Amino acid sequence: MAGGRRLAALLSVFLLLCNPSLAQEDRGLDKASDGRFTGLVVVTDDLDWYDMFARPEVPQFSGKSHFVPGDWGSLAIIFSNAEAIDGQVEIRCDIEAFDPSGSKQVATDHVCYAGPYRGPNILHPTLVDLRFSITVDDPPGPAGFKVTLRDAISDREVALEVGFTQGAKS
Repeated sequence: MAGGRRLAALLSVFLLLCNPSLAQEDRGLDKASDGRFTGLVVVTDDLDWYDMFARPEVPQFSGKSHFVPGDWGSLAIIFSNAEAIDGQVEIRCDIEAFDPSGSKQVATDHVCYAGPYRGPNILHPTLVDLRFSITVDDPPGPAGFKVTLRDAISDREVALEVGFTQGAKS
């Protein structure tokens, strides 16, 4: 019974997050698909976003588009519909972080998730826990992340980008 509620909750959040109007309204959220393989990235101030997937309640995400000095944020990277072999999937990712000064930090071709596949149309969080903070010394302006997720088995990939503004609100 608990498994059925969990499946329904994950399907509900999948439908909620994949609503195209939501993605268009918020720079802190992006979704893309290559065939059925789907990736979703969210910039959030919920540092415990990963824990939502262990609860029976429907996960609630909200993208955040402005971080002021003293704020902490997290990049949530989520996928669905990867191809499985013997019930296992592997997701590889490239992540580029950029800030207003033009500075970039890049990590390429890393395993973001390797483990059990719970079925079609169910959101799987990757194992990446990328957190950041904004300080008074950080330059104000646009910042964000570019993420490429690759299903290592099907070789499908999606390119995602989320942005936010850092610095004091005007």
